[in-house]
Amino acid sequence: MMASIPDTFIYEDTEDFKPAKRSPASLPTLSQLSFDTPDEHLACIFDNFEDQSVVSGRIQHCQQFFLRSMAQGIEDRRILQGKERDSDPYEPEDFLLCEGGKPKMIGDKTYYSLQSPKFPGRVLGLRVCKGTKQAPSARNNEPLHANVQDVITYFQPSINRENETTTMQDLSSSAESDCRAPNPSDGGNTGKASYCPSTTLTVKSLLQRGHCVTVERDLPHATLEDFVQDSCSVQHRECQDYDRQVCVLLLQVVMASHHLYSNCAAAAELRPREILLAWPSRERYNSGDVLEGDGQRGWVQELWRKYGSPCVLVTPQSAVLAPQPLTSIKCQMGALIQFCLRPQEGPREPTLSIFRRGLLHLTSLLQSETGPQMTDIMAMLQVLLWGPRVSFFNNTGSSLVTAVQNWLTVKQALLVMKLAEARLIQDQSSLDWEDYMCLKYLPFTDSETVVGVATHLCNILS
Repeated sequence: MMASIPDTFIYEDTEDFKPAKRSPASLPTLSQLSFDTPDEHLACIFDNFEDQSVVSGRIQHCQQFFLRSMAQGIEDRRILQGKERDSDPYEPEDFLLCEGGKPKMIGDKTYYSLQSPKFPGRVLGLRVCKGTKQAPSARNNEPLHANVQDVITYFQPSINRENETTTMQDLSSSAESDCRAPNPSDGGNTGKASYCPSTTLTVKSLLQRGHCVTVERDLPHATLEDFVQDSCSVQHRECQDYDRQVCVLLLQVVMASHHLYSNCAAAAELRPREILLAWPSRERYNSGDVLEGDGQRGWVQELWRKYGSPCVLVTPQSAVLAPQPLTSIKCQMGALIQFCLRPQEGPREPTLSIFRRGLLHLTSLLQSETGPQMTDIMAMLQVLLWGPRVSFFNNTGSSLVTAVQNWLTVKQALLVMKLAEARLIQDQSSLDWEDYMCLKYLPFTDSETVVGVATHLCNILS
């Protein structure tokens, strides 16, 4: 569904445009253009300014390439920010517990926030395991993915204590009692996280207590189970807001599962308590901020409102396990949708939202013997979230493929304008995670795929 970015510049020497009359070596590429590019260079790139379709087409290609490059750059920074993995082993002293950081129970796991000079500006997650049996293997040979939790390294206990007094249950109890934090304040915390270690606990001290710890690329803040339970505890003014949020989260779960399946990796256990949510815009808060929540009604929704859409993280099972069959993954996806769409407290809307209707239809498709491919599921959720809408097809008499291609062109141009207006080109830290997914969808998808999915949804939902 989504084409990869070629290694070479994708808009040079295309069949749609006439070749330049000068030597190709002397011509700048579209990526080198700026507002101050001399007019003679513009004439070389566009051949001439007499054919409006040629000029317009090349501008559209330039915008598409810019959006693709920006999406890829954001993903690369999300995955590889800081020191890229190399052959040098990590030591416990390389990772420092954030000053004032307290343990946090995420599902049934205990997390601390970490920082490291080797990963400047990034907040890492330290997960405490019981003993050494749960120590995961590093996944260095598999391609990284933004929605798959990555274990940077893990450390085994350095001392086997005969009479260990601090047990995992004690540590979890401490986390439950100490990690509560107040709701986010409107003003936010403008201070920066310090590289000072905790005065009472270090990575080494955890190892000396007999615990195995894993250092993970992302620090989670909630689970999918927390999201559903928290959302059910508060009344939404419009239930379609919640249904849309479910689409945003489930799309990322499908993307992660598709990545693992395509790379023959052990699939994740798609249980609500095992699916993690992380708010990645680290510049908006420091490690001691309130993102951990306090368990009060609506705390996950408050995080979503203040910090935008979270990034979903799934954790692969042990590498020694064989990859799950596709039918098992689809079955778990259907169960996840049903779990997310369980009845909420408070009055329901008289009619189901387009998002809920689409998800219910997707559930029925997943229950069939053949069922849709994972790429079809991703495309369906993308069209539900970002269009084109059903009304788009009811008002056009032209070719659907042409109409959708023009729709994509317009949306790409509007997206460039949105990025410029919000100054996200210079300040990409304020880019909402859903904005990033939409940014990746619009310039990468093809009109034929959108037409097929949108037409199917039109017939079902209209």
